[in-house]
Amino acid sequence: MVASSSVEGELKEKIKELRAENATLRKAAGIKSKEVIKKSESNAEGSDPDVDDYKETGIVRLVISRGGWLAVFLVSLSLTSLVMTGFENTLEKHIELAYFVPLMIGHGGNAGGQTLGTVLSAMARGQIGKNDWFSVLVKECAVGLGTGSCVGVATLPLLMALKIPTHISVAIMLTMPFLTVLAAGLAAILPFACHAVGFDPSVVAAPAMTTLVDVGGILVYFLTAQMVFRYFGIALS
Repeated sequence: MVASSSVEGELKEKIKELRAENATLRKAAGIKSKEVIKKSESNAEGSDPDVDDYKETGIVRLVISRGGWLAVFLVSLSLTSLVMTGFENTLEKHIELAYFVPLMIGHGGNAGGQTLGTVLSAMARGQIGKNDWFSVLVKECAVGLGTGSCVGVATLPLLMALKIPTHISVAIMLTMPFLTVLAAGLAAILPFACHAVGFDPSVVAAPAMTTLVDVGGILVYFLTAQMVFRYFGIALS
């Protein structure tokens, strides 16, 4: 009888301990949930007020939200033709330069897309905030310089194997790091700029980055080619 009472007392004490531990865990879980909700709300600041809930947003509203920006940046892409016109004399004498314009535009878009995706993802997870723009810009430009240099060096032997003229191959190799830094820098800063002026970076940043990289990339490509041509003693026009 005494042993039974002792066991019963131990069980009651154990139950009390478990209840106390359970209450502590519930309290901790409640605090954590509140922090997560608060963090999610803060991450949502600066988003497009017309597209708060993707599932609840109609197709027409999405078309209106995105179509205007696409039209603006489509007009901005006309600057690409102006840049090409500015180097018309060089292109007439060195038509092979034009063959690699799609390569440059494509590489710039790929590099910028990688950076933009990384920055937007980090923002959504709360890993970076609006005050981190400078450190993010410096970091992504450094990454762009490294990746661009590696890609440029790797491209040179391939171009030489394809019997592309040496001066063209060198121009492409040297353009890669400059173009990648430009693309990475623009893609890194645009989400912060969009938040600063109240635009939704998921809607504006990507087409803005593509437009600026296309125009800036072609300009960098032709300017680099001109410097390389001068180094090799080749007439520009």
